[in-house]
Amino acid sequence: MQIVKKTLAAAVILALTGPAFVMAADRTTANVSVDSAYYSYIDKLSGMGYLKTLPNGARPYSRMQMARWCLEAEEKSAGKPMPAYLADELKALESYLAPEMSSLKGNPTEDTLRLRSVAVEGDYLKADRFSYSDATDSGSWAPFGANRNGHKYGRNGNLALSAEVSGNIGHETAISIKGRTSWDKDNDGTASLEEAYIKTRAGFFAFEAGRQALTWGEGYSGHLLMGNHMKPLTTLQAHLANPVKIGGFFHFLGDFDFHAFYGQLDKDRASDAQGRGVTDYDHPGILGLRVDLTPADWVTLGASRVSMMGGKHHSLDRSDWRKWTFGSNEDDNDKWDDIGGFDFKLRFPAFQLYGEFMGEDQAGGLPSKWGWRLGTYIPKLNSDGSWDMILETAKTTDVWYSHWVFQNGWTYSGDIMGDDMGNDARKYYARINHYLPGEKTLSFYGLRTERQKNRDGATVNEAGITGRMKLHGNMYLDGTLGYAGVKNHGTDHDYFGGVKVEWNF
Repeated sequence: MQIVKKTLAAAVILALTGPAFVMAADRTTANVSVDSAYYSYIDKLSGMGYLKTLPNGARPYSRMQMARWCLEAEEKSAGKPMPAYLADELKALESYLAPEMSSLKGNPTEDTLRLRSVAVEGDYLKADRFSYSDATDSGSWAPFGANRNGHKYGRNGNLALSAEVSGNIGHETAISIKGRTSWDKDNDGTASLEEAYIKTRAGFFAFEAGRQALTWGEGYSGHLLMGNHMKPLTTLQAHLANPVKIGGFFHFLGDFDFHAFYGQLDKDRASDAQGRGVTDYDHPGILGLRVDLTPADWVTLGASRVSMMGGKHHSLDRSDWRKWTFGSNEDDNDKWDDIGGFDFKLRFPAFQLYGEFMGEDQAGGLPSKWGWRLGTYIPKLNSDGSWDMILETAKTTDVWYSHWVFQNGWTYSGDIMGDDMGNDARKYYARINHYLPGEKTLSFYGLRTERQKNRDGATVNEAGITGRMKLHGNMYLDGTLGYAGVKNHGTDHDYFGGVKVEWNF
């Protein structure tokens, strides 16, 4: 991990001690949850050339950051008229971010604590099994269950109700609370605070404490390092309130962003591992560091290192921390498990190219056993961009998400913290989207996942149709129809249908 460590350290030192940087003094605002449909609106605006600032791979974005992109799109559209469907998406974003838009236009507006969204969801899953597991970790997976903050559909009927409240309780303090309750026959009844955090700022750093989903990387079908396949982590976070523009001699590096977090994983990892005939430690820590550089409006680069470390009766001493800093590998005495590497996005007029290159653990201070994800986003299959396409593939090696000391693997609360494809796997993903005025979207996707290839693991072929439309005012309807075939010494057939009605305020 030495190369990643040096990149992170050099960039942080540069930001804190460099000759000059420029930063906007925005009000602190809550974040937009990573599973919000508004992220796809931002991606479309970027792909169509209406954003001069290229969004980086560290999500969630703040409400104020999204409002800044809306302002950029407004300015660009003055000389480059938008297609009707895209203008409707921008209008919806501006309505959702109205207090922030008003402030950016010179009319300071207090965004008080209030209800942001309510959603009611009903789903039906006809499946042979509720969930599946692999041999090398304690995580589980299921068709149609990826990237849902740890929620898996139960067989037959599913009902869920969720609501989000967020806003400011002062100029520099914001809070967000997102609750969810659901019922199905496999999960029974559940009720939880899915996200709950407080956010404030001191100088040019923002600080957050609480439970919140985050994703690091540039994938659409998942993220190798940190994703929202698992339930949101409870962490302490420190990051720049806004990306800073480096000046002086290093001006060519462009915008700089930095994120760090620390949390703790499950309290029952040891007993869970013992039940599987292996070993682990309760309450290991999880430490993440990330730097993003955007040297031009067509390229953004990210470098990340995340370490699972320590645990009950397994803490790090001063010598261990020194070895961790330099990326030493302690073999059977290892007290940490690392994943680190780079991700990028390149924006061209006709397409975007993106990727993730990550190493599992380390060898002589460097990442090893590299996994990767490569994809392209083609925002204009036709002249007005009302049809677009995503093509993506990813691969992990036989050591990914597993460890000889933390034998429950790279998991939290029964789910892999990265991509649900698991280790020694290959994934192929394709998606075609069609946009219509009135915030109507129809999408077709196909996903093939070859799991644990050297262990004769399952192959999952999943396909579906999804749609979204505005019913009235701030009321939306989302729907999905899908089929999945799970080949694992025979074939399981899964059929899925779901609808969600959501109100955004």
